[in-house]
Amino acid sequence: MNLQEIKRLSNLCIFEDHLYSSGYSYIAGLDEVGRGSLAGPLVAVAVILDRKKLFIEKIDDSKNMDASTRKKLCKIILNSCVCWSVAEVSPQQIDDINILNANILAFSKAVSKLRIKPDFIISDYFQSDFGIESMPLVKGESLSVSIAAASIIAKVTRDNMMIGMGKLYPEYGFSYNKGYATKKHLLSLQKYGPCHIHRLSYTGVLT
Repeated sequence: MNLQEIKRLSNLCIFEDHLYSSGYSYIAGLDEVGRGSLAGPLVAVAVILDRKKLFIEKIDDSKNMDASTRKKLCKIILNSCVCWSVAEVSPQQIDDINILNANILAFSKAVSKLRIKPDFIISDYFQSDFGIESMPLVKGESLSVSIAAASIIAKVTRDNMMIGMGKLYPEYGFSYNKGYATKKHLLSLQKYGPCHIHRLSYTGVLT
């Protein structure tokens, strides 16, 4: 690992280092994937990293890397973390309660499913009442190694779900667009209408 990467990782661990030095032992990073997608679930992940293994080379916001790198890092994170959990909110639930409430619900479910209860939560953007001390960070995936880890697990998990959905509904190209509003996806909606996993409350789904 070169000096530049060590400096980058040191900056990415600033919040965790401060919390550990303040006496916290189990810090959970929390992030979600799929807010803007027209189809598929909202997926949230909570992860507690091993404080002795925070320096994971190339770890970053999941959006800043290709699929191959995400998969490799995801395996490393899952094999080295203290514990992790995944939660999802279905398209039907998103339609019923709106995406903001769905985000809060997904975060709460992910935290409650952790094998070890965290004593502090760092979440991406959203402040929620977890009954645990927490801190929301805007663009947290690029500021906190714990949130970056959660974003990678969530992205890989949801992408795999959507690839599976692509086999069931090949006409929408979910394997490629992961449910997001690409031109081809919107044209498919115009031609075939929505399927069971589309979010009917989203603009562009019902044409």
